[in-house]
Amino acid sequence: MHDHHQHIAPATDGQAARKAYLIAILLNFAFVILEVAAGWLSHSMGLVSDAGHKLLDVFSLLIALVGFHLAGKRDFQRVSAGIALVNALILLVAVGVIVAECVHKISDPEPVSGGIVSWTAAVGILVSGLSAWLLMRHRRDINTRAAFLHMATDSLLSLGVVVAGIVISLTGLHVIDPAISLVIAAVILFNTVRLLRDALRELFRK
Repeated sequence: MHDHHQHIAPATDGQAARKAYLIAILLNFAFVILEVAAGWLSHSMGLVSDAGHKLLDVFSLLIALVGFHLAGKRDFQRVSAGIALVNALILLVAVGVIVAECVHKISDPEPVSGGIVSWTAAVGILVSGLSAWLLMRHRRDINTRAAFLHMATDSLLSLGVVVAGIVISLTGLHVIDPAISLVIAAVILFNTVRLLRDALRELFRK
């Protein structure tokens, strides 16, 4: 009975959780578009790479939302794993593009607008914080708990981009932008490899 109540929430709670997911997905996806546009305008790979990390958040939220819709169905785990596998492959390509562009910018740094970088990343902190708050009440579900922790810790990366933008504004050291991008790319790669490993393990499980 204890396990039963741990995994099956009342219908109203399930509806509230789905609504929280949808709002968080829309918020983060909208911010991905904003951050890519701001990164393009300010010549900042830091913002573009952080947008890649936010896209990982969107994918993880989508997987968890699919989990809500398919909860209790026999193929739920395999469907989620298939979605995760596609997302992981897309993110691996994105990491490759980010790293290649960062290497180019380190060898030939471009002027970066530190103000745009800082303010855009600050909005990212608000988006991650609001998303984490929306999911906080539904942490009984393991997928939601993972998404909540991801959102809560994601604010730290955005904070790093804010600091980088301030340093660029104060010192004019534009090479800091691709350097912080490489750090973010490493974080994306680490999380993507774990996602890929888990997806493959589930897909080929007998």
